[in-house]
Amino acid sequence: MSDVFQRQRGLVDQAKLSKLAIRFANKAAFPQQFIQSFELIGQQLGVNQFCQNQQNVAEDTHDFSLIWSTTDNKSTASSAIKEIFICYGGDGIFLDGRNSVKPLPIVYHPAISIIAACLAWNEIIRRSECYLPVNIPKVTLSLNVRVDEPSMAGSIEDLKFALDGIETTNTIRDIDLNLGHKRVAMRLSDDNELVKQLIDKLQISGGDRNSKPKTPVVEFDLGKELETISGHVTVVGAGGLGTWVLHNLVNGVKNLQDSELSLLVIDKDMTIESHNLNRQVIFGLDDVGKPKIEATRDWLANELPSAKVSLAYELNDANVNYTEEEFDDDDDGFSLDDLNLGHESIVREYQVESDESIHHMLQETDAVIGCLDAMRPRVLADLVSARQNKPYINGGVKGLVAQYMEFSSTNLVETYGASVAKDTSVVSCQEDGDVPVSSIVLTNALVGAFQAISAIQRLSGMSCSSVSSVNWYARENEIFCNPSDFVVDRKSGVSEIAKALWPNQEKTEISGV
Repeated sequence: MSDVFQRQRGLVDQAKLSKLAIRFANKAAFPQQFIQSFELIGQQLGVNQFCQNQQNVAEDTHDFSLIWSTTDNKSTASSAIKEIFICYGGDGIFLDGRNSVKPLPIVYHPAISIIAACLAWNEIIRRSECYLPVNIPKVTLSLNVRVDEPSMAGSIEDLKFALDGIETTNTIRDIDLNLGHKRVAMRLSDDNELVKQLIDKLQISGGDRNSKPKTPVVEFDLGKELETISGHVTVVGAGGLGTWVLHNLVNGVKNLQDSELSLLVIDKDMTIESHNLNRQVIFGLDDVGKPKIEATRDWLANELPSAKVSLAYELNDANVNYTEEEFDDDDDGFSLDDLNLGHESIVREYQVESDESIHHMLQETDAVIGCLDAMRPRVLADLVSARQNKPYINGGVKGLVAQYMEFSSTNLVETYGASVAKDTSVVSCQEDGDVPVSSIVLTNALVGAFQAISAIQRLSGMSCSSVSSVNWYARENEIFCNPSDFVVDRKSGVSEIAKALWPNQEKTEISGV
């Protein structure tokens, strides 16, 4: 399908969502940055109705008012289901009617406004009952043919099943061992117009549709105003999370007078698809069909030409542990330096770094941000940071659940077990993902914003972020934000991580320790 909102249709009633109408009760009271962020998130959700007064709202829409909280407000956020109170500053984000009392450093304006916009939009979606009662990761259409195999001479495998003029993918399964019947499932292509029409008619109702208003609060301390930041950031993955990291980091840097930023961006997706555009913020329609690293390079060149940008295709064993010796055959991953001539032309065209160059940059980077869809490369990224005794900035989303965590005194292997280092299954919204998932901008943008805040604080000279972890359950709009204890102790986990990655290696602390 070429539907931009294809991947969020498993989470929301898109037709109902598109009819929402939002009013800023007093637009002049809102920070301009928040208005821009709120409208940007709305566009990626498929909502474009921002009304100045009640008369502009169509009869069949669900209209909501956004109210900027101040100490003079007499009402509370729960006074009306269609009123969303919001305020934020250097001490937190508040949807419960209270006012922030600490100024927000300008470098954090883009990230904090995005987080606030996500919480507000999520509450609007909840109160309007636009969320489906259950997540629907994927919808397909099949024609099922039951076959009495014993009635024929030979095997069903000798038969060809086809729909005239319609592309299908066929599978054969046993369904009745006693009768010997089998089922031929003929899955129709998602691009077929008939399939699109039928899927559009799918309606899901029932379940617990409790949309009791919530007033989430996220408290933190972002510290003092920053005049400049400098250093090197590695962003592994330029998809839903990675693009929001870059959006908030780059726009935060642009707010400062003078900063020096170097970036290594890693992503292996060679094609941006239209359904990426509902949450991968730096890409547009003109980028569809391009490799993500090419489109990312072009966006960075336009938005922050002063930044030094390097590109890589994949974070793998070879560039994490670059050595002249070959790895054992049972090791996962591969080396870009060993790719065939066809891929070498891609490397040259997009100026992708070699394994040796990537390895050296990883040894010098100030922050590694994991925006990945598989566990093994996350563990590789964790090891890169642990070797330097620096926190690893991890993020993950699945449906309406989002998590940000900065590993400062533990690691992925210690937290989830050694098996994660061998887990190469891909949890992805892409058609070829091992585990298909529904995806929406809200969770991606919120986690990417917290990761960008962590990167900014590291580039300012802090040993770790002031926010250690965030867990958000968007369906209930419950968010848990934990402050950092500012303890950084990664070296003790290096051997544990390396051993989980390469259990057959005699030396577990390989290269760079």
